[in-house]
Amino acid sequence: MITSAERAHILARAYVPEHLPHYVTAISQTEPFLIGDFVAHVRGNAQLIFVGYPLDENFDAVRMLDALERARTRFKPSIVSILAPALPDALRDCTPLPPDEYYRLDVTTLVIPQKTRNMLTRARREVTIREGKFGKEHQRLVEEFLRAHHLDDATRAIFQRVHEYAKCPTVCVIEARNARGNLVAFDMADFGAAQYAFYMFNFRATQSNIPGASDLLLAHIIERARAEGKRYVNLGLGIDAGVTFFKRKWGAVPFLKHCACVQQSSRADAWLGLFEQLQRV
Repeated sequence: MITSAERAHILARAYVPEHLPHYVTAISQTEPFLIGDFVAHVRGNAQLIFVGYPLDENFDAVRMLDALERARTRFKPSIVSILAPALPDALRDCTPLPPDEYYRLDVTTLVIPQKTRNMLTRARREVTIREGKFGKEHQRLVEEFLRAHHLDDATRAIFQRVHEYAKCPTVCVIEARNARGNLVAFDMADFGAAQYAFYMFNFRATQSNIPGASDLLLAHIIERARAEGKRYVNLGLGIDAGVTFFKRKWGAVPFLKHCACVQQSSRADAWLGLFEQLQRV
């Protein structure tokens, strides 16, 4: 486990969501560790999730491989999941996942495009945004999402633990409610890092979709990030054309490559989509 001083060190420098100890612990039931300048998450002696993004943001493949080897020696995992801005040739025995990119907004210079401002104006006529607490209504939208998407058992189990992540003190549940007070969408954002706010989850009601509701939720995250002195909002991965369009229309730009692989794939099938799937809502 990490010490309180190590946790503070991580949060002072975190720039990808997988750096956040409380996030990964709540979702995947792991324990966080600091290996040099790298964060690792360990589940018993079976699984190691190695976050190959150094906290000082200066990626060096040799340094990453050295820390990875130290983590392997220390924890002796049977399954190793690695995510990093690049996968060195030394990891050729890994089973790779499709590459992607993290998107972010610089809230200190952001100018919201006119079309997006028009969408916000329209949506404000139909929904009200507020911060709330995760409850039965929110769980219902999560369950709607699970029914509407074909997910493997491991990924489904991850989404079923969203309510545990909502208990973390740095997590904000932001709601969009219609004129009757019904929950039509909600976001979960994390404000625990010093320079970054993290856009983590977005769930929408299938029967009462209101155009622009998700834009209003993101606008609230941006406003709060500014108020708390953050510089960036990390919007997560591109995922697909639709998700990428939503992020780009706000002015988000890709700022970091996302590569991932799994070693000992014969036992790792359930682990392959862990962090990619966490971004797919």
